[in-house]
Amino acid sequence: MNWKRTITLSVLLLCILVTSGGALAQGKTHHVIFAVTSGDQADWELSLANMRNLLKGFGSDPYEVELVAFGPGIMILKSDSAVAKDIKAMQEKKVQFMACENSMKAHNLTPADLLSDVHPVPSGIVELVTKQEQGWIYIKGGR
Repeated sequence: MNWKRTITLSVLLLCILVTSGGALAQGKTHHVIFAVTSGDQADWELSLANMRNLLKGFGSDPYEVELVAFGPGIMILKSDSAVAKDIKAMQEKKVQFMACENSMKAHNLTPADLLSDVHPVPSGIVELVTKQEQGWIYIKGGR
């Protein structure tokens, strides 16, 4: 009699584990950060194309996607950037864009020079490291 009870409880426990594991996988939020350090427009376009493909691949899964620009890459976030229209389209999909204040100073840029809804961060490299420490996936922008 005891073995039947053990088997029944084991099957019940297995069903609970399988069911809860599936629910967790479906509810998982993806966290991805792209870093753009290049001033080359081709690298910017490649980064944005990779972001579009990523969001398409996520489907209806929840996500947090961010692009942090520093070094010469800060120029991607200028309001007159060659990819400004693409960035605005990504912002509509709730992608966040961060601008390194150190790089802004080095390139004589102010927040008024950047696209709207770009968020300044004190240091792009610190933003990248912090996100990685929080478990975010890092994608190097460009080639």
